Amino acid sequence: MTDPFAPGLLDRLPAPPQRVAVLRAGRIGDLLCATPAFRALRQALPDAEITLIGLPFARDLVERSRRLDRFEPFLGFPGIAEQWFDARRATEFFARMQAHCFDLALQMHGSGVHSNPFALLLGARVTAGFIRPAADPGRLDAAFPYPADRHEIRRCLAFTTFLGAPSEDEAMEFPLLAADRAEADRLLAGLAPPLIGLHPFARDDAKKWPDGRFGEAARRVRNEMGGSVVVLGSQEDGAVGDRVASRIGPPVRNLAGATSLGGLGAVVELLAVLIANDSGPAHIASALRVPSVILFGPTDPATWGPPADGPHRVVCFDPEIEAPGPCLAEGWHPSVDAVAAAALTVVGERGRSEEISVAGIGA
Repeated sequence: MTDPFAPGLLDRLPAPPQRVAVLRAGRIGDLLCATPAFRALRQALPDAEITLIGLPFARDLVERSRRLDRFEPFLGFPGIAEQWFDARRATEFFARMQAHCFDLALQMHGSGVHSNPFALLLGARVTAGFIRPAADPGRLDAAFPYPADRHEIRRCLAFTTFLGAPSEDEAMEFPLLAADRAEADRLLAGLAPPLIGLHPFARDDAKKWPDGRFGEAARRVRNEMGGSVVVLGSQEDGAVGDRVASRIGPPVRNLAGATSLGGLGAVVELLAVLIANDSGPAHIASALRVPSVILFGPTDPATWGPPADGPHRVVCFDPEIEAPGPCLAEGWHPSVDAVAAAALTVVGERGRSEEISVAGIGA
């Protein structure tokens, strides 16, 4: 019997898999951090049909991706918190997945305690996934110990490299369509540039820097740069977005709940800088290499932070109701001055970089 811990599964298969399922049922940031691994899989399996099983919103990302072909909504599973579990719907889902006859199922959703049983129930000929270090691989054909000490991008790439799809390209992808840019142009019409973006929201309250401080930081950046402030968020953030916008004062526009996912990306692309909690829009800014200042509380930026070589700054804070985050030596709130200064710094660095690039072209 083949050792499940032996690397190079793809090379050991009798033929390249034609139907591949990938479980990745996380939020926007989880998916964007996996895009380098999706790219590596596509390069290794150029003719395969790759199906992503993810949360319903991810359909839009799959439809615009050059690395993925099909989408199946994740309908929940015991122990996986991202979606409510409905046993009847789950039974129908697994019957449909098994009828699809996947050649290969890949579990890329955490350490595998609950997600590996889900992946095995897909009924693929071969199943691979993360497992906890020192855990038994069970019925997995290939098992990769979960490297908890790596950035999420590198963690996913380590898994695909183990499978036999190596890549050192860590660039995230968020493809934009003409319709996305047309939406952004419509939503931003009449606002004077430069545009200063704010995303003072997060699903976890502990990850939120106080929205009043966001407003003050935006005012200070606008006083230095000129331009307009744009508040970004989801439908449920609309009322708070109105409050933040009213505190900032014109010129400002609240777009919380007004954008599609692609439109959100196109708006972010047009920003001079984004100031955001650790959240989906922050990862979109990283993927599009838009200057950003990202605020981290309990989450470790060494795992989820922006690329070190991009136009980004990380500022850590203690949300007071939680223990200091892992990036802190001691508990403290960043001052508004520190966040505003970081925003002006990344904008200035981007400007100097573009001047150097233009000068090099003309030399």
